Amino acid sequence: MAKIIGIDLGTTNSVVAVMEGDKVTVIPNEEGGRTP
Repeated sequence: MAKIIGIDLGTTNSVVAVMEGDKVTVIPNEEGGRTP
C-alpha cells in the first residue's frame, strides 16, 4: 500500500502528516507537540 506525505509550510505554523490507507498520522515536532 502506498504512503502519502503531506507538508504544510505555513507562515506561522508548519505540519507534516503521513497517510497510510485511510489512516492519517500527524508527525510531532521535536518537543512532542503537533502544530495545527
